[in-house]
Amino acid sequence: MSAAFDTINRSQILDILKTIIKEDELRIIHFLLSNTEINTKINGSSKAMPFMSNVGTLQGDSLSPVLLTIYLENALREIRTTLPEPNSSYGREIPSEIAYADDVDFIGHDYANIAKIQETLEKYQLKVNTDKTEFTLLSKSEEDWKKVKKVGSLIDDNEDIERRKQLSSTALSRLNNLWLRDNKIKTATKIHLYKSLVKSILLYNCSTWVIQAAKKGPPNHPILRYLFQSIPCLLSKSHLRFCFSSPRYFLASF
Repeated sequence: MSAAFDTINRSQILDILKTIIKEDELRIIHFLLSNTEINTKINGSSKAMPFMSNVGTLQGDSLSPVLLTIYLENALREIRTTLPEPNSSYGREIPSEIAYADDVDFIGHDYANIAKIQETLEKYQLKVNTDKTEFTLLSKSEEDWKKVKKVGSLIDDNEDIERRKQLSSTALSRLNNLWLRDNKIKTATKIHLYKSLVKSILLYNCSTWVIQAAKKGPPNHPILRYLFQSIPCLLSKSHLRFCFSSPRYFLASF
């Protein structure tokens, strides 16, 4: 999408909200979106020429992303009615699109008709950013798609896991000095730092990985094996086993 937050039609979003929230809540949102003034800055100084704005939502507050999600979902529901029906039962099990904030991926056996999608989006004053639009072909005979990144993760799980291991190794090496200060930093603090600065990088978007449940005994998933091999010696494996003892916990918690 191109400048999606700035193009939301306030009258339309309020009409949509009427069907899903209470009247008091609607009145509050209407108040927050009303009487919006915009001022301009030229060469770092503000000019005393504010003007009223009746489109878009404020960026930086907690309400705007929610309003955009609801607004975009309403547009996507209308787009779904224009998409061709899947030609197989397997195709019907795959979602027609995946959206994250104002980024949308359309999935199908054929390339999405951007011009037709744009016709529907124009009803909502939304616009496809054609300069950033990319087409990706997923095929067993092709390898290029494995290097395509979506929301910070590579599409191919194996490639993404290897990349996560490299990134987390780099983050871990930056903490080497901390691990050597055995008498100054408590083990609990080291574990907290490891979880915050290393594990968060290693397990980013891990809920999208297709992994098999591990059998009883030491974890046998590549990521868990990697953790056992790379964990600093000052953090015992019992601490690590406590954090990652259950594959089900591993999937649900990160």
